[in-house]
Amino acid sequence: MFRSRLLMAVSLMFWSTTAALAQQLSGSDLRTLLSGQTIHLSAPFGSLPIEYSQDGSMVARSAVMAIFSGIYEDRGLWRIEGDRFCQQWTTWNEGHEQCFTVHRRNDTLLWESNDGMTGTAQASN
Repeated sequence: MFRSRLLMAVSLMFWSTTAALAQQLSGSDLRTLLSGQTIHLSAPFGSLPIEYSQDGSMVARSAVMAIFSGIYEDRGLWRIEGDRFCQQWTTWNEGHEQCFTVHRRNDTLLWESNDGMTGTAQASN
């Protein structure tokens, strides 16, 4: 338990330092970044491509997510709230909404969710 908390604390310190060197995206920037685009979320099992439609819907397909959730493809909704974007899957994440702040460092997106999770992603060109 102590070890996992220490690892989480070190990860958050690293992310905070890295994010400080990057530009936080505004709500307008996020809308431009996401609308009609595919974002490749970096995950321990590889890349998870998420397609964000201009109408606020999203879809992703993942064989690995199917192992954990029993669902290969999930759909949901996304929206902009201030300088964060929020998304809610139908099944994944138990259907709970998550909101994210996003920083950009060169071609890498650094995200932090409202529950403290952090990670990286890449936008398709």
